[in-house]
Amino acid sequence: MVIRIICVLSILLSTLGPAADLGKEVIGRMQVQVIFATNGEPSIAAKGLKKPSTEVEKKLKTLRKTSFKHYRVLGMDRQPVFRSYENWLTPLKPSEELLLSFEPRGKAQSSKMMLDLELWQSRKKIMKAGPTLEKGKPLYIFGPKWRGGRLLLAIELVELLQ
Repeated sequence: MVIRIICVLSILLSTLGPAADLGKEVIGRMQVQVIFATNGEPSIAAKGLKKPSTEVEKKLKTLRKTSFKHYRVLGMDRQPVFRSYENWLTPLKPSEELLLSFEPRGKAQSSKMMLDLELWQSRKKIMKAGPTLEKGKPLYIFGPKWRGGRLLLAIELVELLQ
């Protein structure tokens, strides 16, 4: 009798196939914009860069430490958020000069997600934080000085699938 049960269970398990990796389940989407802020000539970053949306530029001008005259979007990336894996945003593709890694902490609740967030420059971690992001409300981070201005990062939870 015991052998029959083991055989039946063995057959059932083999027909189910390998167990799904729940850690790879997509639970949302993150986006980062890298914005060059300067009081000088904005074309020093590169020619033909677009201004951020009116809403983003207005928000940047209201932040305490921003007293810049010009803002230009250098790059943007949007990636899925996996349930329990480290995720990477590469906003200046194909360059890996500036990277952002993030991993969810705990379960997302009511359009909010806690994250472990790290900013990397030249393969060195320059910042680590544990913010709670709310869908549609970007987190602004002052990045490194660059070409007579400063890099600003707008990190946003754009979609939550729970």
